[in-house]
Amino acid sequence: MTPEVEIKFACPPDAMEAALRQVLQAPPRDRTLLSFYYDTPDEALAANGASLRLRSEASGRTVQTLKTGRGLARDEIEADVEPGRLDLSWPALAGIAPDRLAPRFSVQVRRRSGVVEVGASRVEAAFDEGEIRAGDRSARVCEVELELLEGDRGDLFALARSLASELPLTLSLRTKAARGADLAAARVWPRAAPVVLAGDLTTGDALRQALLAALGEAAFRARDTSESPTPEAVHQLRVALRRMRSLVSVFGRRLDRSGAEPVRAGLRDLSRACGEVRELDVLAGMGPSGPALDAALPAARRKAAARLCARLAAAPARLTLLEGLFLAETGDWRGAPANAGAAAEGLGADLGRRWRRIGREGQEAEGLEPEALHALRLRIKAFRYAFAAFEAPGWRGSATAFRDGLRKAQDALGLLNDARGAEGVLDGLDLDAEGRREARRLVARLRHRGDARRALKAVDQLVRGPAPPFT
Repeated sequence: MTPEVEIKFACPPDAMEAALRQVLQAPPRDRTLLSFYYDTPDEALAANGASLRLRSEASGRTVQTLKTGRGLARDEIEADVEPGRLDLSWPALAGIAPDRLAPRFSVQVRRRSGVVEVGASRVEAAFDEGEIRAGDRSARVCEVELELLEGDRGDLFALARSLASELPLTLSLRTKAARGADLAAARVWPRAAPVVLAGDLTTGDALRQALLAALGEAAFRARDTSESPTPEAVHQLRVALRRMRSLVSVFGRRLDRSGAEPVRAGLRDLSRACGEVRELDVLAGMGPSGPALDAALPAARRKAAARLCARLAAAPARLTLLEGLFLAETGDWRGAPANAGAAAEGLGADLGRRWRRIGREGQEAEGLEPEALHALRLRIKAFRYAFAAFEAPGWRGSATAFRDGLRKAQDALGLLNDARGAEGVLDGLDLDAEGRREARRLVARLRHRGDARRALKAVDQLVRGPAPPFT
């Protein structure tokens, strides 16, 4: 198979022409491409990270393509075939019954493309506009792809950074094949599945897969939120950012520090922007608080959501996501001796170190000040998301009870912090005397809801409960 090294961006439709003019110095090659993607009824190819398509061009040429793998570099086999007929003689397709393969969806795009010289390398830039169709369902395609034809990956990265800093292009790790498969199944894209730590999977490769899964979701949620910052969209973006941050934090010693720190800082800033909106959503969800506050909260929420959308559309956010891709895919960290061993052992050891600190602090939780309890909650949260990113056959016995304990402790400690967070948000509102009285009553309700004894009990049950499955 020939490896394909490609970076893809989602592009707003109204920015496509400007992007094309800035990237290509010569008139583009202009084609209409119609592709049919094949799979079995149980999506056997998609389940293994593969896609099989027949693509027709106006010239009459039909090309069969099989792609496998996830991330920046994917393996690709391509050959001309007869129109409408699959060639199943390829070894990679062995074992798939021909009568089980059928077209699942189609993709038709107008592709304008050209070759860009970057440093000593040649990069093909393709600008696709069109749609994915599965039965009576459809989804729009508007994206820019950069594929390294020959040369050095560093030149490809330099071009991607330059474009992401100057144009409204947002990293996308979702292929047309993945989008089409979800559309055909009428499936809302779910949260990324945990990486299974089994077989000969190394620590470095497992962490790479988890980083790419978390990054792909964060990029998708960022676009979804910028288009429609509903309470659910903001919540899901915040969770996706937390998943990525937790991986970089908990397993940071295994990564390239110079690449990890900018990503960590960028994700933290985006999380804070989400937090402002989320705090207002939580307050609004408490129910009627009084005329003044019920009018002030939605107005403040609209302003905070507008600020969040502006942050997501700005260059720093776009570059944070792109640097996250480079962190996962580049550097020598994956092949370092410390990352070459079995994934369950290496990542389990890291989780064990984190857990022992949580256990020590949890046993002393009753004597901790509010700030220290809040810090314990953040450690439990980061640990919980990092742990949830992986599964191992040997972990399944007590994993469910342990996860439940983590969630209960995190939630109970979170209720203690709600009143303090609400005070900061409410203090920033321009309220009259009646509004301030309503705000005080709302904070009192939150304080009543946050029960210190219940929180300490949940922490005690966590640290004295079922042993972690990785120990």
